[in-house]
Amino acid sequence: MKKIDKEIQRIMFKTFLQIQKMDEVPFPIKHKMLGAIFKMNPKKWRVIGITEKAVLRFADYEFKYKSGMKIHRCHIHQRSLRNKHLLDKTDWKIDEWWKDFYDKDKCILAISTENKNKEAPTKKFDVPDNLFRSSGYAYTVKEDETLFLKKIFGELMSKSNKKNGG
Repeated sequence: MKKIDKEIQRIMFKTFLQIQKMDEVPFPIKHKMLGAIFKMNPKKWRVIGITEKAVLRFADYEFKYKSGMKIHRCHIHQRSLRNKHLLDKTDWKIDEWWKDFYDKDKCILAISTENKNKEAPTKKFDVPDNLFRSSGYAYTVKEDETLFLKKIFGELMSKSNKKNGG
């Protein structure tokens, strides 16, 4: 796990504890409040994998991000379940809390139809750290991402050719 500024972790944890104590506030509101504080994490919604269909869709768009291509970050752990778990436990220590939160804040790039299931789609390829970084609700596709996508697309095509006797 990459180091995140300890001060950001401290502020997020302190704010989390305040939200957790709000007994009269219903869970849906607490869930939205947690979503707001979790945006302070500079490595939020980090991409750790990509599906085969997403790779093929990127190829259709020349390995660039274009509006409407319908490739989304699918959360491996449902955020509402993660947040309920975080709120239910009342004896967190900051390091344990951070690890639990951070370990459950991972995504897989998948096409929109793969993101409709309750279960996260299965990743075909691991994504190296710091690719497809968050930019608001979107993610970035720059030169490093394009090179990575072309590489794994080549691997897919090579396997496909071998399978088809080529």
